[in-house]
Amino acid sequence: MSVVRKTLILLCFKKYRYLTSSFERPEFQRMLEDIESGKVNTVIVKDLSRFGREYAQMGMYIEHYFEQKNVRFISVAESIDSAKGLDNLVLPFTNVINSFYARQASTKTRAAHQARARSGMFMGSRAPFGYQKDPNDRHHLIVDPPAADVVRDIFRMFADGIGYVRMTKILREKGVLNSQAYFNQNNPNYYKSDYWRKPFDWHASSIRTILENPVYLGKVVFGRSKTKGFFDKRRVETDESEWIIVDNTHEALITQELWDTVHQMMRAKRRENASGEVQPFAGLVKCADCGSSLNASYDKRKGRYTGFSCWVYKNYGKSRCTSHAIGWKTLNQLVLEDIRRNAVEARRSAQDYMEMLVSLHTEKQKAEVDRYKRELKRVDKRIGELSKILNKLYEDAALEKISEERYQAMAPKYEREQAALQGQREELAAEISKSDKVYENIEQFLPLIWKYTGITELTPYILNELIERIVVHEKAVGPDGVKTQQVDIYYKFVGCINQRRNGGCTGEVIKADKAQPGSRPA
Repeated sequence: MSVVRKTLILLCFKKYRYLTSSFERPEFQRMLEDIESGKVNTVIVKDLSRFGREYAQMGMYIEHYFEQKNVRFISVAESIDSAKGLDNLVLPFTNVINSFYARQASTKTRAAHQARARSGMFMGSRAPFGYQKDPNDRHHLIVDPPAADVVRDIFRMFADGIGYVRMTKILREKGVLNSQAYFNQNNPNYYKSDYWRKPFDWHASSIRTILENPVYLGKVVFGRSKTKGFFDKRRVETDESEWIIVDNTHEALITQELWDTVHQMMRAKRRENASGEVQPFAGLVKCADCGSSLNASYDKRKGRYTGFSCWVYKNYGKSRCTSHAIGWKTLNQLVLEDIRRNAVEARRSAQDYMEMLVSLHTEKQKAEVDRYKRELKRVDKRIGELSKILNKLYEDAALEKISEERYQAMAPKYEREQAALQGQREELAAEISKSDKVYENIEQFLPLIWKYTGITELTPYILNELIERIVVHEKAVGPDGVKTQQVDIYYKFVGCINQRRNGGCTGEVIKADKAQPGSRPA
């Protein structure tokens, strides 16, 4: 009894038009399985574009695979029939043209999406957790109150020093739906399969994704990832410089100040202690000599931090640095009192305090700004001279007063010098412009410091909102044999408030602790 083999007619309707550039289509793969099992001996398509748009793979299937499997290939529109031979130019040329068309369509689609994103339109298929798509405009985001509260809680908990692991436990214990489960609950028909099983199972990666998304500042962000290539659809992260960011496109869930504080904390190396809390000074305390961070020592038995010492000294010994050790209570009390003192002074007489800050920055920056301006004047003069030289060289070469070889030998040197000076000019102009922001920075600092007039303890949020860095010097022995230690506190926007006239920071000079745990090298 002979085996009856079926003829497959491959029909690609309009709804499959944009899928034909890929051969990973489910029905195409099912056809290949039928060919392998001997169920198919003929493949018929309306035209070659309905078969595929990747000419290399199309050639492999039509000219090699089908021939090996004894499968006849027919394309009606191009009058191609493999039974009559494939030795004509229509097939390869048509495949190349179809492939080019698919690439061109992809490029135009991507350009259209970028143009929409630049106009402030949200282009994602799903709204980020905390938002939902506006029913009247799918390219506009509106706040989803229950999810928005969770987002705000996540940012606030992180700013308060709660680490990723402890935060996931808190959210699980409160029975808060994770972002995927929340979406599936509100969009039951979006995913056909119930592939999620633990709706309250939060992960550190999910929390970090939320903390890193600028959408919560009211911004549309497009292009954070892209496909590796036209046919390789795996997505890869893109550099931030390639992102399209548009401000004020929808309601923000957090403030810029909270975002800045959280991201300052994220940049620091943060380790949770046994209770799941993060060391409040993480990433802020620096060594005055080597610039490295000071490590915090933690007493597990007593459940508290005991002191700080230089990381380089602990790992490499005296050949690289010294201990710069300071007690936890000492540093904590010093910073707390400095914040309270500045807050009281700023609250008591804002105008006098502001004038004091301006004078500090004026004294510090005046000499630097004058030097930058003198240097900028010199650079501009030299750039003008080089422009004249290059113009003269070009004119002489054009009029054949000098040979082409002579021009090529001289011009590149002047062009390189001019390019270097242009870069230097931009740096100098940027430094000078900073001096114009003194009042703006002070006006931003005053509302921050006012909030903490009566604080009784420091939290990670307070520290990271107010302070840029804390620089600890090595102990010094005075003529009377008393050991003292200088600590410089640099506030955000205004820097070190206690400054010398030469721009240096006097900081706080305190009586040094008698002994510091963890001060010896490892």
